[in-house]
Amino acid sequence: MQLHREEPRLREAGGRLVFVGNGSRSFARAFREEFAIGVPVLVDVERRAYEAFGMKRGVAAAVGSLRAVANAARAVRAGFRQGAVQGDAWQLGGVLVVRPGGAVAYRYLSTAAGDHPPVREIVAALEAPSS
Repeated sequence: MQLHREEPRLREAGGRLVFVGNGSRSFARAFREEFAIGVPVLVDVERRAYEAFGMKRGVAAAVGSLRAVANAARAVRAGFRQGAVQGDAWQLGGVLVVRPGGAVAYRYLSTAAGDHPPVREIVAALEAPSS
């Protein structure tokens, strides 16, 4: 939701926000409807993109740290509640800034559930000249 709220700013910086989940198409559709997401939500049921980019997976990685507990508490304070788990509950995500042509300009791999990079880092990667 943090990135979705910043979508106009990301678009202004030349980006296009796309979410990728590991659940089914019906989960993606429900996610878009529940949170009024106005950007594409894609699915990677086999988690190939997650594996290709080295995103962590496992119980310990997802919820077995104090950081995950702190992130959950922060989300609850902000009014978010965990709903039914859809897709692979133990798969962590991340954020990629991919330039036209496929070059990765920025990669952030989550280290615990609820771990997200600062939006300013994403915008900086979008605004940086291509090398």
